[in-house]
Amino acid sequence: MLRQVRATVSFVVVAFLLIAEGVLDARADSKLPDPLKASVAQQLFRLDCGRSLANDESVWTPGQNVGVSIEFSSTCWLIRHGKDWLLWDTGVPEATFGDTRGWSTLPKLIVYHLDKTLTAQLAELGLKRDDVTRVAISHTHGDHIGNVSLFSNSTILMQRAEYNWIHSPDGPNDNVNQLMALARKLMGTPKNLQLIDGDTDIFGDGSVILVSTPGHTPGSQALLVHLKNSGFIILSGDVAHLEGNFEKSIVPSLNTNKPESIASMERIRQLIETYKATLFINHDKKQSDKLKLLPAFYD
Repeated sequence: MLRQVRATVSFVVVAFLLIAEGVLDARADSKLPDPLKASVAQQLFRLDCGRSLANDESVWTPGQNVGVSIEFSSTCWLIRHGKDWLLWDTGVPEATFGDTRGWSTLPKLIVYHLDKTLTAQLAELGLKRDDVTRVAISHTHGDHIGNVSLFSNSTILMQRAEYNWIHSPDGPNDNVNQLMALARKLMGTPKNLQLIDGDTDIFGDGSVILVSTPGHTPGSQALLVHLKNSGFIILSGDVAHLEGNFEKSIVPSLNTNKPESIASMERIRQLIETYKATLFINHDKKQSDKLKLLPAFYD
């Protein structure tokens, strides 16, 4: 009992120091929850949303492993919060399922394959697409928004900066321009689009928080999820693609802003410390293969 009291006191002291340093904003209007008062979501499911093979790892690790192929995972997450279901990212387009040629966002660089459809995985839980009340997207690259159009009755949550970016003029990087054009096509014009600015408490109780992490794209975001038994979990989006990139602040060449990318990785490190959180890195196949997969879940 004494040890538990000391641990609680230590946690409060750390939180107080982080507040003083500006890491955790504890004002009444803060979108980041008090780690001691945050409510919880009930379940967190990992969905297999594709796998990919890239022919040059150095695009994601500049200066290292030039010309070496690398396999990535693509992961979606489903969160049950009371009677609501929230889907985080929608993965590779379902039309890719069964196509041995695969699908690509950048054909000269990377090819995606799909072993399970999102619709079929939802059905394993007895759910239909219309049961998903909200779809939050980490950013608008095609392997993250490939099935947004399937959720026409869901509220689509994305950063306003991301929406404005994909509708802006082309820049100097042709690969990035291709990704923007594909994003406009895949996003279409959702009838229930909710544009947000910065950190956002989705359910208003501190259980599921969108965390602004610009850099990979101008409106990239991560997701902070609080569960009763698993504690706080951070779903990375693409703030980092590999554990080594996150540890060493390595920025992929496709990112739109290097300083912002580094700052966002540092912000996630601070949140890990503040909330004693676990980070799940979306594209790190080595890590993803060890995580629970639907119908198993975190709670």
